[in-house]
Amino acid sequence: MSLLSLSPELVVHILSYLAYTDLHACRRVNHALDRLIQSSILLQYTMQLQLSGYEDNPSSPMAIVDKLRLLKQQESAWSRLDFQPPKSVRIPFIPSSIYDLTDGILLLGEHVCGLQSGADKIRWARLSALASGDTFVEHWEKIDVGAHIIDVGLAVQEHDLIVVATDRETDDHQTIFELRLIQLSTGISHPLASTPVLTLATIPSPPNQVTGQCSVCIEIIGDLLCFMFHYPSGSTTPPAMFEVYNWKTGQCLQLRGIDCPSYSTFTFLAPDIIALPNCTDNAIELCRIDAEPGTSGQPLELQTSCVLQLPRLGSGHSIAQVTCRSEPKVTNVTRYARAFRSRDPFHLNPENAIVIFNVMTHDAHGFHECLTLIVHTASLLAVLAAKQSPTPVPELPALGKPFVFGLASLPLPLPLGDDPRSVPWNQWGPWCCRWLETSFGASRWITTTCGQRYVTVEEDPIEDDARSSTIVVYDFNPHTVRRLAAAHRKKRRRLRGYWDVTLPEGELAVGSGGGGEVATLARLEGGVLIPFTDPRTRVIGQIQCEPTELMAGYAMEYRIFDEAVRTCLPYAQLSSFETFGYGAVLLDRNMIIGVKLNDSDDIKELVIHAIGAGAVG
Repeated sequence: MSLLSLSPELVVHILSYLAYTDLHACRRVNHALDRLIQSSILLQYTMQLQLSGYEDNPSSPMAIVDKLRLLKQQESAWSRLDFQPPKSVRIPFIPSSIYDLTDGILLLGEHVCGLQSGADKIRWARLSALASGDTFVEHWEKIDVGAHIIDVGLAVQEHDLIVVATDRETDDHQTIFELRLIQLSTGISHPLASTPVLTLATIPSPPNQVTGQCSVCIEIIGDLLCFMFHYPSGSTTPPAMFEVYNWKTGQCLQLRGIDCPSYSTFTFLAPDIIALPNCTDNAIELCRIDAEPGTSGQPLELQTSCVLQLPRLGSGHSIAQVTCRSEPKVTNVTRYARAFRSRDPFHLNPENAIVIFNVMTHDAHGFHECLTLIVHTASLLAVLAAKQSPTPVPELPALGKPFVFGLASLPLPLPLGDDPRSVPWNQWGPWCCRWLETSFGASRWITTTCGQRYVTVEEDPIEDDARSSTIVVYDFNPHTVRRLAAAHRKKRRRLRGYWDVTLPEGELAVGSGGGGEVATLARLEGGVLIPFTDPRTRVIGQIQCEPTELMAGYAMEYRIFDEAVRTCLPYAQLSSFETFGYGAVLLDRNMIIGVKLNDSDDIKELVIHAIGAGAVG
């Protein structure tokens, strides 16, 4: 019995489990399969999800045909920065420096006069409510923690959970660090936490001048809760600590006491793997998290599985701090908290997400610089897999050759060197990363990435007024880059009087059509940057598919790194035509949030730019 002897409905169901590249290969088998795939709304939706970096939400009641239409409209709007009318949000309380943004929830700390430069209350609101209605105080739910808040971590859709890190000083001048596990929707202790308040450590109280310099990072995936804090060197012993808990049982599973202030942040790449930037060693450590304690029931020591070296620092340069983020996170959870169960037709696929590393450096002369390193989480996991693979791996292509689209196909060499865990920068970074020069003001905010997009503001060096920054969106989806490159290259060819050419065998087609499609090549022969503008939104865009050199305009003695750093992760960059008075922009799902600051650099006002859903252009 052949495949096509089955009923069309059964064939479509079977094909719906295939990857986009396999479906595209099936279309070339014969005309019958081509017609079946082209006429099936389910298969068209499946392919569009994969190309756009989304996954279906089975909880959504929307019909598949409407999901497909909405997805195409949404991606078209992103490619033009076609926003709905902006919505200003005045903050009806005094916000502190504590904030978080995830899963459609915006959270801010509420500053309390008389409290030691912090907050003891949490305010949160749904972005959808802020964007659609009047910004009354009723939109902001309040949680009274009753203790000085250092920082927070959220697992909204997974567990309806907020983890609040607090500290309190005792009469004998000791500082007690605690984690409070609270149900976000109710503001009370989380019902699944057997120990709602976890006591982490008791240390001598630090001097007043370093009290506000404590850095905290909290992330939750599944039953795992990871917590890190550190003070400046010399203020406590140790100045940093990393601990892993099962938040439901309260049991400590892993820990690492750190005797130097090398670590200040981490992020999950997979449910059991974290990326841990090491400022002192100029590297990114990849560590595996164990879900069970040791055989004796005692916590295990966190071990490093792989060390990814960054480029060599120049003489007198050092890394002061690194912050990092990837959103959304890959999780093994299949059921979500009822209070925050999403009805959206589709969600971003966390397996395609990028991770950003904001690297703050300083030199011997007191000058500071900020750089951002961007890489797909799947690429880092591929490096880890290649590091642990006993079989040889093919050599990387020359850096000048076209980038191979598709993360799983990225070839990686076996790591060499004295440390068997270490992978030099030139063996992993240039082919899957992109370095960007960023500003300190924009890098202060870490919730600037979601899926494969990264947002920032770019100040206009000519204008001096307050409304002089543009919204800049970087899109690292390889399929989007290919599609935009092909579309704008086709437009340029037509303007020059060229005919379209048939796509060669083996190239992914851009767009859909019957039989032998006619499309333009996405590969840029001898090309570097493709600039373009949108006639309606007047967005200014450029597509970069070639390697670029970091700080190319600087003489080598003024560069941060002691070597020429070239990276070639392709991206599309879109800059708004309109300028705004934003100190930073944040990103969550399909909303960009402009942040207006007061003279003290505290949040004064937020402006929500929701992506439009106009007709597909």
